[in-house]
Amino acid sequence: MYSRPLKVSLLSLSILLALSSSNSLAAKLTVEQRLELLENQLLENRAELNKTQKELATYKNKVASLEKNTPPQIAQATQTELSPAADNITNENKPVGDISAPTSVKATQKVAVISHEGGKTSVESVTLKDISKFIKDDIGFSYQGYFRSGWAASNRGSAQTYAAGSLGRFGNEMSGWFDLTLNQRVYNQDGKTANAIVTYDGNVGEQYNDAWFGDSDNENILQFSDIFLTTRGFLPFAQEADFWVGKHKLPEYEIQMLDWKTLTTDVAAAVGIQNWDLGPGQLDASVSRNDVDVYSRDFSHTTQMNTNSVDLRYRNIPLWQDGSLSLMGKYAFANKTDDQKTNEDNGSFFKLEDTWMTTAIVRQNLPRDSFNEFTLQVANNSYASSFANFSGASNSMAAGRYYYGDHSDGIAWRLISQGEMYLADQIIMANALVWAHGEDIYSYESGAHSDFNSLRAVIRPAWIWDTWNQTGVELSWFAQKNKTEQGVNLKESGFKTTLYHALKVGPSLLGSRPEIRFYGTYLNILDNELSQFKFNDNSNNEFMAGVQAEVWW
Repeated sequence: MYSRPLKVSLLSLSILLALSSSNSLAAKLTVEQRLELLENQLLENRAELNKTQKELATYKNKVASLEKNTPPQIAQATQTELSPAADNITNENKPVGDISAPTSVKATQKVAVISHEGGKTSVESVTLKDISKFIKDDIGFSYQGYFRSGWAASNRGSAQTYAAGSLGRFGNEMSGWFDLTLNQRVYNQDGKTANAIVTYDGNVGEQYNDAWFGDSDNENILQFSDIFLTTRGFLPFAQEADFWVGKHKLPEYEIQMLDWKTLTTDVAAAVGIQNWDLGPGQLDASVSRNDVDVYSRDFSHTTQMNTNSVDLRYRNIPLWQDGSLSLMGKYAFANKTDDQKTNEDNGSFFKLEDTWMTTAIVRQNLPRDSFNEFTLQVANNSYASSFANFSGASNSMAAGRYYYGDHSDGIAWRLISQGEMYLADQIIMANALVWAHGEDIYSYESGAHSDFNSLRAVIRPAWIWDTWNQTGVELSWFAQKNKTEQGVNLKESGFKTTLYHALKVGPSLLGSRPEIRFYGTYLNILDNELSQFKFNDNSNNEFMAGVQAEVWW
């Protein structure tokens, strides 16, 4: 078990030598003096022995307690790979005498850790999860990601997606999207840290088995969406803030049920600061570059125009109990060459207009980790044009990397509600509601000087059988009407019904993954004057059945 060597003082040895010696030192002490010194040393040694015996008894009690609470197989647990995300791990090393089932090891189980420091030995009780976390923190590396993938078929051949940004995602997305992030700490000293982060994302084809990256005829795409260095503690005026440089952007605000972002930034390279504590809230700020290719009016040529945007946010301002306010603003502008200004003036190229957008978000946290967010956004020019997209409506100053159209000084705004709440102990419901309106804006569907009105409504109630099973339905409907410069009204509308059963790891609809869902979906297009979209067989409806997995870690 454990032993502690008894200390024998040099003075005691000296006295013993003195008693057995016949040299001149013995002549200087009387027998009584020698006995008195020896008696004092014996008392000191006895006190040291008592102290050692008490410490030994304490260690024995700790080890006995650990042996009582720890299964015999815990010794083998250190021989297998441990995951901090799992509470139950299969151990391939079976206990002695067991030749049948594998051993179950829990990350919450405890082991004894014996350390020697400063000449003293101590015994501590820690969980395997603590050990795993310590190793990850010590290495300073983390790997995070997300993907969705699944199988589906329809009554009209290949299952097709229609207006997922208006009708909702469940049973209406056929792509295999992924995000993978590598984070390596490269410095950690004196309260200063630096991390190198790379994120790449893209789509994995789900139609053919030989869809190689780089083949222009398949769905597989890949890009680096992040490659930046982030630091903390280097700014003397904001020690707690994150200061970063590289290809990165401030956090996105997403409507998860519709799979588009109410607030995002197109980024090629940027510099920013996040989580700067100022007053009651936190300040985020960034300056980003995102060049666009501006088309000539005959669409035969493009010119690369340098564009930049400023993004300012003041977040998490307390309002009332569990309520907060966030205020945000963006401004994008071009840095034009003399030739580009000339081409705009003579009308040979479309004119790139500066654009701005403001956002206010009120968030209310609800019981059982649920919430609801209410958002108001106002924008002009090309940001307003993105509001008019009836499917994906992420704010952007261009259509991808290309800019075209006569953008005017018209205004668009939208009101958004999203979140989830418990209607009863076993009934949870998520919602995504969006109303948008714009006047005198450029629409990529109906052209310059368009007006539009749109309404999206998606609700997803579900019955919670237990932690791992839910059955629910996603009901959605949308309608949009664009009025062209010539006064012609163009309509787009449809509805979707999805019945599903999900295998889950928690009750939350929006916040618990992984999830495997089995579904049946009916899609019906009521009007398609903006998109002219048809399902296979030139049909306006489709029924599909499938199974989809979604996970983040």
